[in-house]
Amino acid sequence: MEYNLTREELNTIDGGASWFWTIIGGAVTFALGFINGYTHPGTCKVR
Repeated sequence: MEYNLTREELNTIDGGASWFWTIIGGAVTFALGFINGYTHPGTCKVR
């Protein structure tokens, strides 16, 4: 099966996560990691 799409048709393809949810997910992940590091500071020790 072969598809021949023009540049304009390729530019109109939309999908995946929007930037809003990407930023929200990154902020939540950062906040959880920060809280975990603050409450458990001794779990990441270097020899």
